[in-house]
Amino acid sequence: MFNYNKYLIISDLDGTLINSQHFISQENLDAISYFTKKGGSFAVATGRTKDNIRPYIENLILNGPCILYNGGGIYNFQEERFLGTEFLDRSAVEEFIIYCMNNYKKMAVEIFTPEMMYIITPDHILDPYVESEKQVFSRITLDEVMEMDWIKVLLYDSPEILQKAQAMLEEFNLLDKVDSVFSQVFYLELIKKGISKGAALERLKNSHQYSDKTIIAVGDYDNDIEMISLADIGIVVGNARECVKAVADIVTVSNDENALYEIIYNIIPSLSNK
Repeated sequence: MFNYNKYLIISDLDGTLINSQHFISQENLDAISYFTKKGGSFAVATGRTKDNIRPYIENLILNGPCILYNGGGIYNFQEERFLGTEFLDRSAVEEFIIYCMNNYKKMAVEIFTPEMMYIITPDHILDPYVESEKQVFSRITLDEVMEMDWIKVLLYDSPEILQKAQAMLEEFNLLDKVDSVFSQVFYLELIKKGISKGAALERLKNSHQYSDKTIIAVGDYDNDIEMISLADIGIVVGNARECVKAVADIVTVSNDENALYEIIYNIIPSLSNK
């Protein structure tokens, strides 16, 4: 019987572990349960907050350190505490956010703190994914949220508008202060310079607890590229973008074909036999 105790799997959520019907299949849940019972460590890496992934993790065993906010936080769900956070310089991006709100009238601006996601644009400007998933958030003004610690800023709009906004970062002298990454075609995220899912994975690789683990990273989108590149084994799902497949060690089945089941029962045992 295969022993998984030397493996840590870190899986992206949306587009990877979560299927196109917006849930985690029972096949994947059962496989992850089997994996952890046989000694494996399992975690997720996502741009979401600790509260906005809870609807997906009710039946999911997370016994490894989870990467949240696209690398801005590492969280232990078993102990319900942050193991580390990285804060964005909110004063540096304030003028850029005001510019976006004044010039891109349909853009939703979302500020993520350790406690909450805040939407600072007017009520009539909606992020349909926040609405449809009933994500936890609060509406607040920019002045009010300036008093808090920011982990990341998320901008929701059309791809064309977001590309224009991204180009304006240079005009506001922000290229050496923030990193920007698309987590979907309609989401542009701003995080502290040098912070990413990949940077968080590196911290785990260098930690005493996980330095002797074989770390497997699984993903599908641009914000997963660095994490997949830096993992001991980088795996992408079949529905991943071509630029993400290009950096992977292995391309597996799609998120609608129980990719984690395939990784746990077939790919990992085959690796150990090589």
